[in-house]
Amino acid sequence: AFLWRHRFLSAQAGKNHDKLSGIIEVDEFFLAYSEKGSNTLINRDKPRKRGGNIDKRTKDGQVAVLLSLDRSNHMINPILSADTTAEIAANLTGNITENSVLCSDGSWSYVTIAKQTNCDHKRLINGKVRVIDKVYHIQTVNGAIAHFKGWVNGKMKGVATKYLSNYLAWFRESNAKLNKQEILVAAYG
Repeated sequence: AFLWRHRFLSAQAGKNHDKLSGIIEVDEFFLAYSEKGSNTLINRDKPRKRGGNIDKRTKDGQVAVLLSLDRSNHMINPILSADTTAEIAANLTGNITENSVLCSDGSWSYVTIAKQTNCDHKRLINGKVRVIDKVYHIQTVNGAIAHFKGWVNGKMKGVATKYLSNYLAWFRESNAKLNKQEILVAAYG
């Protein structure tokens, strides 16, 4: 079952090319690097038992994921090699249509990206402003992040980082609300 699951998921993992338009919400989140199921650990001297404690204040030992969606349920969710403006821009700018509205947190990376893509930018800084003009917010993307983390850590009991792109594809497909036949057709190309 595991092998068949990943056969279908790996076919979808590379298809992260939705075009986002209208009101676009974007945020990045971090998951602990995991070598779950591996017999030999590459990056750690000792395994973290039952998830262990990872320092959430630093980005060491964590994997960055960019989650961006529009109000029409189009989603992109690439894994970032680094949490930098250049890396975020490389994964986001080609998927945004011009004259959209980009809603983000206080990160300065999105200010640059909004200028590059000719988009209006609504910057929502934690603790100060949560909603602008009763329309612009990042609550949908934050809810999707919480849903993904709860799904991966709760139902899946955590996933290895090498399979993370597969589970992000599964999450993207389930968010698109396709029926089973459409998912099979999408998996076969």
